[in-house]
Amino acid sequence: MGETLDAIGDRLSPERMVERRKAAIGQRWQRVRTSIMGSPGYQEPVARRMQGRAQEMAESAREGMHQTQQAAGDTVRGNPLAAGFVAFGVGVLVASVLPKSRAEQQLVDTARPQIDRAKQEVRDTARELASDAQDEAREAAQQLKGAATEAGQHVKEEAKGSAQQVKQQATGR
Repeated sequence: MGETLDAIGDRLSPERMVERRKAAIGQRWQRVRTSIMGSPGYQEPVARRMQGRAQEMAESAREGMHQTQQAAGDTVRGNPLAAGFVAFGVGVLVASVLPKSRAEQQLVDTARPQIDRAKQEVRDTARELASDAQDEAREAAQQLKGAATEAGQHVKEEAKGSAQQVKQQATGR
């Protein structure tokens, strides 16, 4: 029973849940990235420009995330999903503030089909992640309920046995 409770505790552990989600997101992100980077018509100079822009945005997002984390304190640290939403919001904000150059607009026009495919895959992945998270939460709740029921039954049996022992000792048997 102790092993079952440990397994449930491990399954419900926020750190382990985050690790499992990170691994799943990493695998899906790799598929999206491969589908974009491996598409025909991809040119090396475009990749360098995109990489530079992505690094700038990542740095801005990191700075924003750091400031947000300090402001939110323990609440954000205790809720990794909220931190992810904040980081996403900061990235969207930074991207919307920076103006597009002509070269970037041409790149976007050229890459529109790949972008549309990537958007659809990201949407599908997000839906799948949400569904997986709901399924895991339901399963964990069921396991916890089962373990609690089992533990309650065990305590009940122990109490009944102890009561019988006390009764026998009181009657002198």
